[in-house]
Amino acid sequence: MMKNDILNTKKLGYKFYFQDGDNQIACFGSYFTGKEEVFINDDLFSKERNINCTSTHSFDFESSQYQVKFDMLNILTGRMECTLYKDTKVVAKQIQCSLPDDPKKAFFFIAGCALGGAVFGYAIATIIELFVGKL
Repeated sequence: MMKNDILNTKKLGYKFYFQDGDNQIACFGSYFTGKEEVFINDDLFSKERNINCTSTHSFDFESSQYQVKFDMLNILTGRMECTLYKDTKVVAKQIQCSLPDDPKKAFFFIAGCALGGAVFGYAIATIIELFVGKL
C-alpha cells in the first residue's frame, strides 16, 4: 500500500499495484469515466481519459522508460489486464475482474442491475408522463 494511498479515494475502478525496487507504481482506471492515472510513490506521472479497450501510458523515471498498458480482455465481465514495462521488459502483469468469478453470482448481479434499470426507467417515464399531462 502507498503511504497516503491516493487511490483509496477513488471508488468504482480498477486498482493495480506494482513494486519495482523501492518504488511503488499504482495504476487506476475508472469504470465509468475512462479516466486513467499512474502514480509512482504518490506522485502522478500519467493521466488521460480513454474510451478504447486498450491504452498505454509512457513516462521516464530514474533514467528508465516505463510503460503501463491497460487491456480490456472481456468487456462483458469487466476483465482488465494491466502490464508494467520497464525499458521494454515486462516487470509484472495483473488481471482484475469487476464481476464475481462465480457464474451464479455474476448472473444475479447482472440480473439485479437490469431489473433496477427497468424499475428506474419506468419510474422516470411515469413521472414525466404525469408532468406532461398536467401542462
